[in-house]
Amino acid sequence: MSRRERLALALLVLPAAAQWAWNAWSLPALAGYDAAAHAGYALSIAREGRLPHPFGGWSTFHPPLYYLLGALVWRALEPLGPHAIVSGLRAISALSILVTAWVAYRLALRCGATPGVAWTASALVLFVPCAQMAAVMESNEALAVGLSALAIPSILELQREPSQPRAAAVAGLFSGLSLATKYTGLFVAVGCLVPFLRRLDRRGVRALRIGGALLLLFGAPAYVRNLVLTGSPVPMTRTLEPIRSVEANLTLRQRQVTDYLWVPPDCLLRPSIYHVRGLPWPGRRWNQSMESVWGLAFASIWYDAFGHRIPAVYHHDGVWTGPLLTLLGLVPTSITLLGLGCAIAEVWRRGVRAPHAPLVAMAFVGLATFVAFTWRAPTLAAGKGAYLLPLELPAAIFFVLGAQRMRRERALAVAISAVAAILPAVVFTTGLLFPPLSPDSLRPVWQDLDSRLPHGYLRETLDLLEAPEPRRVPDPR
Repeated sequence: MSRRERLALALLVLPAAAQWAWNAWSLPALAGYDAAAHAGYALSIAREGRLPHPFGGWSTFHPPLYYLLGALVWRALEPLGPHAIVSGLRAISALSILVTAWVAYRLALRCGATPGVAWTASALVLFVPCAQMAAVMESNEALAVGLSALAIPSILELQREPSQPRAAAVAGLFSGLSLATKYTGLFVAVGCLVPFLRRLDRRGVRALRIGGALLLLFGAPAYVRNLVLTGSPVPMTRTLEPIRSVEANLTLRQRQVTDYLWVPPDCLLRPSIYHVRGLPWPGRRWNQSMESVWGLAFASIWYDAFGHRIPAVYHHDGVWTGPLLTLLGLVPTSITLLGLGCAIAEVWRRGVRAPHAPLVAMAFVGLATFVAFTWRAPTLAAGKGAYLLPLELPAAIFFVLGAQRMRRERALAVAISAVAAILPAVVFTTGLLFPPLSPDSLRPVWQDLDSRLPHGYLRETLDLLEAPEPRRVPDPR
């Protein structure tokens, strides 16, 4: 990159890092999707020195890489107090999203994007609300995104020339690590295979063997262990109690085909499961529009649909932030879909040799998996846009491709997209527009679940991470 391009990237990444550092320090502990369960998983490893059974806790079915790193962070920072532990766990996630933005910027320039388009694509990676929340959350989601992002440049190198053992090794390594972090690592693993679907020479076969061996070496052990212990390589605790009963409370009705075919306007104008027309919080009903799978996914990508950062008491008519962000989000989403359509057309013409065929394969597998998952699990909790986060880097490239196909309207569309990226940074800065969640808001729920999941370390996690910092008494002398 030129000096000017590096400066533009620094002016984007440094403010993002500063904002995330503030949020990581000032947000109450365990603010996020199942954060107590994720932290409890890491704590169980730190305390017992071994992996828990996949059905031993709320989140213990997940592959273990993030939690192994979290256990190391916990042991190292525990003498410094709960604030340090929480910040350390969140730093894993924040660094992962920063890496993803850096890769997005480099790939955008490599695709021929102007500096303004590349900057906007990277800003979207950093500041889309779904990514912002993942960046300061005790969870494995952001790490899976970052590891997938590190694999994609090498996958695109292989797409140009598959007989590169070094590129195959890097792609296989990071794809395997992504699989060892979250089941959504499947998306990038499929992308790894696309460059090798053409006829290969001897060097290409050698590169395939190297990449495949590393992918299996790092990715397969967790799935083999799951198969041995549970009979399934991808077990889910949501089929067991008490998780099943908790998610049943978030199930409005059985899934219907029409849930995938229509996005009601209320998903944009009231982008929260708690936001019901004419009812102040606490309401007695869920937002029925969120039965729309794509509507709920969009609302949870572009706003806080589940109330993990903006307290649910502000999810009512008259609060402008939700509709503003979702309506602005339509512009970059439309550009991204245009780019995806262009990439699909390119694959249709050129087959697996198309330059962006691996990204198209990732998108198809990711979206198909999301559809299958939400069909099987009709609960609102299954429709989170966070499950699509590993597609964040391909989406940034599709945004670039879409912007390149635009002509007169490009400057305006990219400018609106930049606003759609930067404005959430203001909305989701803790304490700026909204107060943080109360630390006690979910504590009773997790305490009750602890009695039903005795090996999940939920109560101990709450007691350790939500403990007040000790006050220092000045020396009277």
